Amino acid sequence: MQTVEYAVIAVAGLGSRLGLGKPKCLVEIGGYPIIEYQLKMLKDIPNIRLVVGFEEHEVIKVARKLRPDVVFVRNPSFRTTTTLASYSMGAEHIDKPCLFMDGDIIFEPNSFHKFVDRCSSEKLLVGVTAAKTDDAVYVHLENEKITKFSRTEESDFEWANIVWVPPGYFSCENKSVYERLQDDLPLSVCSVDSHEVDTVEDFERAKSNAYRLS
Repeated sequence: MQTVEYAVIAVAGLGSRLGLGKPKCLVEIGGYPIIEYQLKMLKDIPNIRLVVGFEEHEVIKVARKLRPDVVFVRNPSFRTTTTLASYSMGAEHIDKPCLFMDGDIIFEPNSFHKFVDRCSSEKLLVGVTAAKTDDAVYVHLENEKITKFSRTEESDFEWANIVWVPPGYFSCENKSVYERLQDDLPLSVCSVDSHEVDTVEDFERAKSNAYRLS
């Protein structure tokens, strides 16, 4: 049975829609930056890579205090590239399956660990959550498989920005992660309880539903 040995977190973006002038991974929810929640939940995964760009020195300073063994990967083109490009950079030279996630997500710990446990028995696993964000990528399910992603056709679930994939899965094409995943539909799915912090409205929802950092 395979184990999760690698995780890549994309934290390079500008966070322009949130408008706080800082990387979203440093935004505090319940008194802690989002990256602290994430690194706490990843404490049993031995190899963590953070792909940095905007305000990278601040991100590195905070993350290094939380977990000194984190490897930092620079995305110098963070202003013009997508998250998929950051994933590709972060996964360079990783020859095993890898967990990928965005740095602006608060996950409920139990559902997060359920997802990680499922990874050991899946070749490719996609996280979904109850649709709630202002700019959702909706996920359509059939027989517990993802059959479609859509920006316009609403459903009860949305893409949760967490995925487990084989080595070399993401190339450095300038498109969305979910557009890459569409190539392999239908896809195995695992539901997580999470809040993305992408807009001011998302931020307010996340603050109202902060999960305990234990």
